[in-house]
Amino acid sequence: MPDFDVILDRRGSTKWDKYRDTDVLPMWIADMDFNPPPAVIDQIQSYVSTGMFGYTDRPGELIDVVLSHLEKTYAWQVGVDDLVFIPGVVSGLNVACRGLVAPGESLLTATPIYYPFLDLPKNVDRELIRIPIDMDADYRYPVSALEAAITPESRMLLICNPFNPVGRMLSSAELSDIVSLCLEHDLLICSDEIHCQLIFDDRKHVPVAKVDPRIEDNLVTLIGPGKTYNLAGIGGGVAIIKNPVLREKFNEASDGIMGSINVIAYQSMLAAYRDCEPWRLELIKYLQSNRDYLAERIDRIPRIGMNVVEATYLAWLDVRSLALENPPAFFESAGVGL
Repeated sequence: MPDFDVILDRRGSTKWDKYRDTDVLPMWIADMDFNPPPAVIDQIQSYVSTGMFGYTDRPGELIDVVLSHLEKTYAWQVGVDDLVFIPGVVSGLNVACRGLVAPGESLLTATPIYYPFLDLPKNVDRELIRIPIDMDADYRYPVSALEAAITPESRMLLICNPFNPVGRMLSSAELSDIVSLCLEHDLLICSDEIHCQLIFDDRKHVPVAKVDPRIEDNLVTLIGPGKTYNLAGIGGGVAIIKNPVLREKFNEASDGIMGSINVIAYQSMLAAYRDCEPWRLELIKYLQSNRDYLAERIDRIPRIGMNVVEATYLAWLDVRSLALENPPAFFESAGVGL
């Protein structure tokens, strides 16, 4: 059984070096302070011992493992050709927007959202329309506001499913409304589902692709093992694109910009999806305990709220009633980097 209480010296990582030589506890980035699963470490060490670090095609076993994982976990039948292996979800997101959204067309997303989404306008030179979530309505997805924001130039909706950073699972009703709206307006969807294995309280993740089979013609789904198995520094992910026209455009947009996955990422992904389900289940128990402890402590603090974290290992704190001019600086002065 994994021991998640072991204290590791993680200085030298981005998370800890941001506040180097200070007493600030870094809690600002989605990077766990545990070792990856032993099976992943063993797989990497075994491969490194071969000394083979040349150009590498995706291993056939990895393809089988990913397809089996999608079928077994979500009853999602995906073909071999539907898989595009990518260095990471963020690079896949940028390529999708660059290749599938023409100049003059626009992107839409609900905010707050994972911050690389907000960098897209300068990265790909496309307008991004932001639709704020009503935080007083339990962070429900703003479907009506989304519909009102759609214009003839709108081309792609960007979502996080589960919702990063607010820690929500989008309900079946919300997903159905989102998909129906996109079908009605012929909008593409790019769905970042990298947190799909970090689900609490026996909830079940529903991929956007499973909401309505028609949406798969207009859908790019991005997944990867980085968050669940603490492999962010290695990278590696998969873009699942069933529409061959979209897939070709995606691949063309990546040419000369997005390189192939490195050999270590292939090996870590293989071990994570093939060998690490028992480790993941223990991780979920541990994270749920941490979540419950945090919720209980936050509940004792006046004027700070916290929504129920249903997925991810991120807690979204509501500090509006404190009327802080600079919330990050306020928390840093108290020794917590958010």
